[in-house]
Amino acid sequence: MKKGLISLALAGLLMASQAMAQEARTLRLGMQGTAGDPQFEGVTEAARIIKEKSGGRLTLEIFPNSQLGTFTEMMEQVTLGELDFTLNPFGGMDAWVPRAVLASTAYVVGDFEHLQKIIASDWGKGIVDELRTEHKWRMVDSWYFGTRHTTAKKPIEKPADFNGMKLRVPNSAPLLTWAKAMGASPTPVAFAEVYLALQTNQVDGQENPLPIIDSMKFTEVQTHVSLTGHLVQDQVVLMSEDTWNALDPSDQKLVMEAFEAGGALNDKLVANKETSLVSDFRERGITVVEPDKAAFQEAMKPVYADLDARFGAGTVQTLLDLR
Repeated sequence: MKKGLISLALAGLLMASQAMAQEARTLRLGMQGTAGDPQFEGVTEAARIIKEKSGGRLTLEIFPNSQLGTFTEMMEQVTLGELDFTLNPFGGMDAWVPRAVLASTAYVVGDFEHLQKIIASDWGKGIVDELRTEHKWRMVDSWYFGTRHTTAKKPIEKPADFNGMKLRVPNSAPLLTWAKAMGASPTPVAFAEVYLALQTNQVDGQENPLPIIDSMKFTEVQTHVSLTGHLVQDQVVLMSEDTWNALDPSDQKLVMEAFEAGGALNDKLVANKETSLVSDFRERGITVVEPDKAAFQEAMKPVYADLDARFGAGTVQTLLDLR
């Protein structure tokens, strides 16, 4: 009798052990960001919370610096279930949902809080739903990436100051459109070559978030940082819908809470860095210009009219009114 009870107990322990082993899971996240940047710190915090709150049953493995491919390739991997998470700007979803381009059009978004209101609006929810149903990308959270500003060897205070200026911009349709609307001559240059292009006057200026302007040392070859604030960007944490469905509700809740905490850390790091850099630039003798953005937004009106023609009359104004 005792042998039978022992056998039953051992069988029960074996089954419990197998069940726990089956529940244990390593989640994988691929990103373009590099170790040490705010987004990496944010996902690292999310990973810590996931492991801690699951008792080590769930872990998050992070692959930074585009180790798993370009952002497009990583998005495809998430669709196929080969990757559990990746990050991409909300406005950068226009390759899959064309109307998302409005969120990456200059001066449509006033600040990060405004962007969150846009994403939470009926318009934004429609995009989020389409990403999930058509591409199997579930939006977990939206993190602040930064606001893009302009550097040059002169102040940029009004659109006319861009006239004839060779301005380096990424090969991105919304930014190329913005540069042309300002009267500049947009000049795509590989990111790694921007410093040399500025130094040799191949281009007259460039635009980027302040932390990138600082880390790439562009102020060594530019005298003015003009706070044009033409584009506010986020990084959306996207999750495979298959992965989401494979988790039980308590683990889904844990994942959401972990990335919200990671996002709060990221947002704080980025905002603090932007604020401190304005003072740092001035202390280094760089002229920081704070132009009135109204004139720049006025210059974008023909672009807004084209977007309304594509996506519905009044669409741009509806998003602007969410400020």
